[in-house]
Amino acid sequence: MSKKSRERTPELEEIAAQLGSMNTQEEDDTITIPVVEIFRQLKKYFLPWVLVAVILAGLVFGGSMVVSSSKAIPLTAMVGFTFDGIENGLDPNGNEFNANSLKSPAIIEETLSDLNMDVKKTDAIRNNITVSGVVPEDAIDKLTAYESVFSNTNSIEAAQKIMDVSYFPTQFEVQFSYGASGMSRSQAADFLNTMLNNYKIYFMQTYGYNQAFGDALTAVDYTGYDYPQALDILSSSLDSLKKYISSLSSNDNTRFRSTKTGYTFSDLSEATATLQSVDYSSLYSYIMGKNVTKDKDSLATYYQYRIDSLNRSLNSAKERLSTITDSINNYKKDSMVVMAGGSADNTGTVLTQPSTAYDDLITQRTDAQGSVSSLQQQISDYQTRLDKLQNTPLGSKKEEEKVETDMKNVCDKMNQLINDVNETADDYFETASYTNAYNILVPASGSVSSSVSNAISNMIRPMLIVEALLLVAYLVFAVVRAFMVSYRRDKLVPVAVEEPAKETVSVEADSASDDNDEKEESKA
Repeated sequence: MSKKSRERTPELEEIAAQLGSMNTQEEDDTITIPVVEIFRQLKKYFLPWVLVAVILAGLVFGGSMVVSSSKAIPLTAMVGFTFDGIENGLDPNGNEFNANSLKSPAIIEETLSDLNMDVKKTDAIRNNITVSGVVPEDAIDKLTAYESVFSNTNSIEAAQKIMDVSYFPTQFEVQFSYGASGMSRSQAADFLNTMLNNYKIYFMQTYGYNQAFGDALTAVDYTGYDYPQALDILSSSLDSLKKYISSLSSNDNTRFRSTKTGYTFSDLSEATATLQSVDYSSLYSYIMGKNVTKDKDSLATYYQYRIDSLNRSLNSAKERLSTITDSINNYKKDSMVVMAGGSADNTGTVLTQPSTAYDDLITQRTDAQGSVSSLQQQISDYQTRLDKLQNTPLGSKKEEEKVETDMKNVCDKMNQLINDVNETADDYFETASYTNAYNILVPASGSVSSSVSNAISNMIRPMLIVEALLLVAYLVFAVVRAFMVSYRRDKLVPVAVEEPAKETVSVEADSASDDNDEKEESKA
């Protein structure tokens, strides 16, 4: 080694020592995250993690299936109503709607009978059926917000908003806890769906046919009455029939024509008018004109009874009319004084303002006057009948036979017309008016797929928790493993560097020794 190299050796050793101490200090102060090693560990243990995740998911699903099969999870169905008034909590008749009618004892008993089940379980099954309204999320959010404002401020406006947001459900969830019923899941599903279908029949019978009085009219046997009495019954029936058809027609905006009868309500109204003006009027004129009766004395008693009854009604109507008239005469309408501008004597003009109460009294008086006039006319008619009966010879046997035949023909036409009206009305309610008034939106399901679906829905939450914990454990393991591998690698590198360094120092020491020997020899 040259002299120059030997002179620089101490300096190099000092610099190397300083650099070594600095590197050691930096290594002590910094922590290096082995990102590459972390990904390497994630890749290395990915397949074992997937295998464990699949096994755990299977265990959770199996446990959910066992729980689902061991306990009877309630069956659920959903129904909806779309008739006018349901949005205000009213039934088709304008009364408060009761959703619990879905599980009325009559419907449950009928359903059990249809399925050949024990009807003695009616009460027990009914107690395990719950009906709850489905309220939209937006209505709940609004109500919650207004309640919060009201609780903090006691604002009257907020209280009014709460009242305005009140919601009446149009959809209802029907839940059947069948565990104690002794039914299997499939049997319980059949029961619940049959019950909901039977309710549709109940709904139509209750609200679709609530004015179907035709059966009572058809049941009238004219042979049990004298001919003039039968005429009164037929007249009353025709008036009621006309009113019923008129109400149906007024609610029909589709010009409905029945596929069962081929009639519209207009056709039926014309048929009723013809029956009344032609057939009934001809029969009435013949019976009254010929003075045809089965029993003169009984008929006279009937006439007198009707006169007395109508007179009592007339007296009541007159008293009501007098009371209303007195109220009108004594009633002072609201008035307002209008002062003329610039008037020296401060006089004004009195203007009478309209009054709702006064107008109602006028309407009541008009109705009362109509009732009085109608009763007076009926009394006059019965009095004329009674006078004619007592002062005119009775009809002959031949005339009575003709009346008997004509009466039968008129009654047959009447009954046929009533049947046509009822069938047309039924068809109208079923296909036009209440077609979608009640619907089963989601039927109950007792199939195997339903059980699997329930198991899946029940396992989702616990499975997500388990898999999330497993993922966290997998990530933590990979990170810890990467740090361990990196730490071991860093420990081995300094050892490998120190060994060559020791060899270099030894060689330099030998060189220095040789230089010293050479110096001594030259001195000698």
